[in-house]
Amino acid sequence: MATGINFATGPGRPLDTLRIFTALGIRFWDLLLNVPIGDGLQVQARLEGSSGNPLDARQLPSGVYAFFGLPGLRAAEYPADPPDFGPPRTFNYIVTVADLLGRFLPAVLVYSLDQAGRVLAGGVPDPGRDPRVAYLFSAPSRTAPPGIAAVRADLLDKDTGQPAAWAVLRLQVAGQPEAWTGVADDRGRALILFPYPLVDRLTLGSPPGSGQGSITEQNWPVSVQARYGPANLRFSLDGVPGLAYPWSVTPNLKSILEDQPPARIWTEDSQSTFSADATLVFGQELVLRTRLSDPALLSSTLSISGGTSPL
Repeated sequence: MATGINFATGPGRPLDTLRIFTALGIRFWDLLLNVPIGDGLQVQARLEGSSGNPLDARQLPSGVYAFFGLPGLRAAEYPADPPDFGPPRTFNYIVTVADLLGRFLPAVLVYSLDQAGRVLAGGVPDPGRDPRVAYLFSAPSRTAPPGIAAVRADLLDKDTGQPAAWAVLRLQVAGQPEAWTGVADDRGRALILFPYPLVDRLTLGSPPGSGQGSITEQNWPVSVQARYGPANLRFSLDGVPGLAYPWSVTPNLKSILEDQPPARIWTEDSQSTFSADATLVFGQELVLRTRLSDPALLSSTLSISGGTSPL
């Protein structure tokens, strides 16, 4: 990515053009609506290990959030001819993303760049110059749009009795190829939003529209898996002085999604499984709970715990 700035001696008389190379640009993506997130985000970056103030991203007309003036990358942002980037070096930048509108969970991302401003993937420079794409996950406060199913759970660590912060839930509707993911916040509250699978209804009845019954009677079996391992989470901002909430309790998103092992889901207070079944009813929120041994009592939480993977 590059930006051109004209220096002029008078109206309409450019004297020179300064090209600024944007080493790191990020497009944030809404997994539910499958569209870029174009508003309401506060995006900042800081050099790993630095105690300085974070750098604010600028949102470009394309919707990409771009950083100008990243520490260590001046030679890459203002390239000479021929370029002189100095000795090989790697810079790690910690990016924080806060949604000021409350739709998405806060996210901590880490990007590694070399001295030439190239993003490293597995330690190797990525030859592409396109913006990075980062997916954000729905916060429990997000309102479900019309036609969208909502599955909620207040997750509890069965071993400690504390909220299962940053656990991951993965849900799949029977007969549907897509799997939908939700991430718990620091209080263990998880929300999974996804479109109702109404297309199958059109195949019922002959002619179309007959024998289908009321739409409110439609229901679908779903299966849910969990991943949870608080000891595996990495907190990239540990050690930064004066760190405010939520960054003081928010782990690296990559470790949330990739480093936590499969967890047991306690469908009953004395029975657990790695894959829990439930029924989704059209127009009704599905709240996942652990069934208690006393049928007169209703649990408000879903207990999970670490365990050996069945695979």
